[in-house]
Amino acid sequence: MLNRRRRRVWGLSGRLTASYIVVTLAVVVLVEALVLGFQLPSLVNGAQLQAQVGATAKTYAAQLAGRYPNGVPAGTVLGDTGLPARPGQAIPTRDGSMLIVPAITGAVGGRQAITAVVAIAANGTVIASSAPSQYPPGRPAASELPGPATTAITGGVIAKLGSVSTRYGTVLLTVEPVGPIRAGKPTATGPREVAYIYVQAPWSPGFFAEWSELRHLGGARALLFTSSALLIAIVPVGVLFGLLASRRLVHRVRRLERATLAVADGDYNVTLPVSGRDEVGRLEANFTSMTRQLSSALAAERQRASADARDAERARIAREIHDAVSQHLFALRMIAAGMRRAYPGNEQALEIEHISEDAVRDMQALLIELRPAILNGAGLAPALREICASYRHRLGITVDANLEDVTVPAPVEHALLRITQEACTNAVRHGNARQLAVSMTRQNGHVELAIRDSGTGFDPAAQHAGSGLAHIRDRVAELGGTADIDSAPGRGATLTVRVPMP
Repeated sequence: MLNRRRRRVWGLSGRLTASYIVVTLAVVVLVEALVLGFQLPSLVNGAQLQAQVGATAKTYAAQLAGRYPNGVPAGTVLGDTGLPARPGQAIPTRDGSMLIVPAITGAVGGRQAITAVVAIAANGTVIASSAPSQYPPGRPAASELPGPATTAITGGVIAKLGSVSTRYGTVLLTVEPVGPIRAGKPTATGPREVAYIYVQAPWSPGFFAEWSELRHLGGARALLFTSSALLIAIVPVGVLFGLLASRRLVHRVRRLERATLAVADGDYNVTLPVSGRDEVGRLEANFTSMTRQLSSALAAERQRASADARDAERARIAREIHDAVSQHLFALRMIAAGMRRAYPGNEQALEIEHISEDAVRDMQALLIELRPAILNGAGLAPALREICASYRHRLGITVDANLEDVTVPAPVEHALLRITQEACTNAVRHGNARQLAVSMTRQNGHVELAIRDSGTGFDPAAQHAGSGLAHIRDRVAELGGTADIDSAPGRGATLTVRVPMP
């Protein structure tokens, strides 16, 4: 019982169900990966993003210089108001030339790098920014900005820096001076005069780095939870779908398995209904065709074996009759002949001699019937000629044979051979015929076999003790042919057999 359940679990149904689950999971993971790919920021290469960061810095430098000619008021919130912070994302403008900097008046959720712009005075103090919570006005830039940026500011260097790691993540940044910069350290100016514009944008070198930054977001966690729940729910759904989808197929395969076991046990009459036009349906049709062919072949083999056994038994009986009975009959005839010669008037001796002669003739005809001619692949006509020769040589009967060489199937050959033997034996034994005529021709789509004798004849409509005529009619009926008997007492008999041939 355990092995049967194990085979069912790891059988076709289990494998199909597992394949459904794996394929479904793979499809779901692929779809989720595509969705996440669209939800994650469009990753641009470092050169393009750096160019956008630089363009953004130049634009803000020009805007601040034009908007605040007397200096930027301390605490001014830079950037575009009304836009979400979107930490971890660098969103370009429609033309892609620069970045959109959101104005974040409140706290920034999480510890993610954001797109930000900071205005810095010449003395290194933050004047204004787009995110006051991260870059408070009045604070030294050195304490708020990355080290490479403050180094560039204090050294009066125009810096377009690459990626820099900060406590909020990896960013691409630039430092853009406002107005001409003299060599050496900048002179002290008022706190409202902007000397530098600092712009940063979050940057990830690849998908997995971007994901590691995005996983800290509340929305990303919700997305992960939804994806995980969907993947977990796929397992029972896949099991149910696999069982329902494979149920009919497994039932058909198990029915085919039972049929093959029945054939292996010797039942060749098993048939399977064709339950579809797919490969299993064609297999069922081919299986039924195979069992029918096997059943026909087995029946033919059994019939052939039975016929061979009958022929072997007839040959054995013929040998016994020839070796034993024929010798006694011959001795009895010789004794009767000697008694008749010694006592010419002995009527009993004469009668015994006549009876023994008739018995020997009947026995010879019986031996010819019991020892059938063998076809041996030579054809029907040579086998019939052999039968005619046997009656001619062994019984001294005149036989006129007119036989055409015709090609017929093996069952027809066998039947016509046995019919000829049966008819000749009946003519000799029961009709005391001394002349026979055997002819065979092929005409008008059939083979015609005729056996005529010069015996005593009989009334075909009368009842007969023997079964020879019934056997002949049965053989001809199996071939779909006809058997006609023309006879009357005192004028012999003619048997005409016609078998249709294509």
